Amino acid sequence: MKLISLSPRHLLRLYASLLLLTTLVSGQTPPSNPPTPPGSSGRSSGPATHTIRGKIFLPSGNLPEQRIRVVLELSTGGIAGETFSDSIGNFEFRNLPSNSYRITVPSDRRLYETTQEMVEVFGNISRTFMVHIYLKDINSGIEVKPKNKMISVAELQEVPKAAKKHYEKGLKLAKEGKSQEAVALFQQAIKLFPDYLLALNKLGEQYMALNQPAEAEAAFGRAIAVDSKFSVARINLGILLVNLKRFDEAIEHLEAANRLDESYPMAHLFLGLALMEKQPVDFDRAEREMNRALELGGQALAYVRLHLFNLNIRRQSYDKAAWQLETYLKEIPNAPNADSVRATLEKVKKLIAQNSEQVKKP
Repeated sequence: MKLISLSPRHLLRLYASLLLLTTLVSGQTPPSNPPTPPGSSGRSSGPATHTIRGKIFLPSGNLPEQRIRVVLELSTGGIAGETFSDSIGNFEFRNLPSNSYRITVPSDRRLYETTQEMVEVFGNISRTFMVHIYLKDINSGIEVKPKNKMISVAELQEVPKAAKKHYEKGLKLAKEGKSQEAVALFQQAIKLFPDYLLALNKLGEQYMALNQPAEAEAAFGRAIAVDSKFSVARINLGILLVNLKRFDEAIEHLEAANRLDESYPMAHLFLGLALMEKQPVDFDRAEREMNRALELGGQALAYVRLHLFNLNIRRQSYDKAAWQLETYLKEIPNAPNADSVRATLEKVKKLIAQNSEQVKKP
């Protein structure tokens, strides 16, 4: 692909405009602070929607060889959706509002029992939540988890009832945006059970919401000290460190999380962002990580293409940069920032055309 040379002034204008666009979509702090255009609020409109993506394992631990019915229910009752897995157990529910959901795989009355899994889905930005469903043998009721699946201590901890009660109340308050009250309840849960991994992780998340990075880092660090294989805490710590611009440390934790379980799209996205900002910059690897985030997250993470635009502008791959914007608009043509993206795309095309004409002149 032929690269077109843009002037440094044009390059800076394009990069600044898309830094603003990615901030509007993802809610992340950009590496610089370009001025907000007149009339812009600096915030995206509309509630975030999420994706639940999962995989089903048979009682033997093997993948199924046929499609399996999957039902998504609200924890309070009612059917939120229904689908069938593909022939190797993958399924997906998209465009979900924040809520508590129950995933149910009804029994086939031959090999496996009806199996259910709770999923807490919430957040101010669109996220993809991963879940594995391990079916229980209809005769023995025993579930067999595949040997190559890393099982964290968080899944096996026997939590005292009182601690769990505080944790669940904290979850409810966190979903309501009452972070300070949630912190108090998570702290009570941890006081009763100091190694409570889920509570330590949620405590860190609420400190992030309250813009208390030192406290958040300490909570995630405690969780990792209890169980170094607790990938979710490593991912959250990596995200925090990216926002603090401590890129080398962030890369260390995000790489470790991906070695444990590479199915979390946000781990790949923030690893890509860190690789794009660290010195020396690693554009090629950053691009691979962001593309992996897109592959895992699907349309819910379409805004990753705006980060890929920034990446290609910075390495002067202008045709690829324009393609990322075109694809973003095809995937979500009614996005809240669609008009701004279209305007930036037109600027890119115009500048590329102008430079092409200049190249043709003797």
